[in-house]
Amino acid sequence: MSISRCRLSAGIIHLDEKFFEVLLSKRLTTKTDLRHQLLVPTEALGDDKKLIVGDLIISFDQNGKQWKFPLATRKTDRGKPSRYKKPTIPPGSWHPFVQEFGLRADDAVIFYIRKHDIARKIQVRAMRKAFLLMGKKVWKEVEKVDNQASTSQPRTPA
Repeated sequence: MSISRCRLSAGIIHLDEKFFEVLLSKRLTTKTDLRHQLLVPTEALGDDKKLIVGDLIISFDQNGKQWKFPLATRKTDRGKPSRYKKPTIPPGSWHPFVQEFGLRADDAVIFYIRKHDIARKIQVRAMRKAFLLMGKKVWKEVEKVDNQASTSQPRTPA
């Protein structure tokens, strides 16, 4: 099933709330998001406690492949101890996802649950801007990269 009812606002993808419950969405803008760990927006750990640090987010991509993303915290900021524990998905689980889908700057990721899914399986999708329609960006799901090579870094000629 393709996610067709989504829009990006302030860097976050929103889905039609009648059908989907969004747990986390983020536009991938930093080198860290693409080459290392996913820096999770603090808002994802809001008062409703959809996600809790220490959780293992077991999610499924559009091909049915299971991905396990531990939600951890960074205890340092630029090499110094941080007062604020910033949520992340560590490189060991995040970077393989980036590589498999060939994610690049300005792509986005979304974790959501379909409201009619009794099992409440978490879905994860990589999204890319497809085109503009009446001045609004239309997003599409990113398909798995066949050769498993990442497009997040420039390729060198052979």
